[in-house]
Amino acid sequence: MNDALEAMVKVLNEETMATTMALSTRIEELEGELALYRVAMGKGVSSATFSNEDVPKPKEFVGTRSTCNVDDFL
Repeated sequence: MNDALEAMVKVLNEETMATTMALSTRIEELEGELALYRVAMGKGVSSATFSNEDVPKPKEFVGTRSTCNVDDFL
């Protein structure tokens, strides 16, 4: 019984190590991709020009408002 348990633990440990190695490899690949995207986005943002155009302001309401009109709105 004890030998069977040790064998199961050994197999699980090997599977865990294999999964950990695969995940580490994938993380390294994704970090490389992320670095490329950051460089690409950094260049894209720095080359973009922002305009400082004035947006027209709405005119102030001059008149009266009735609560009856608000009730009938819906």
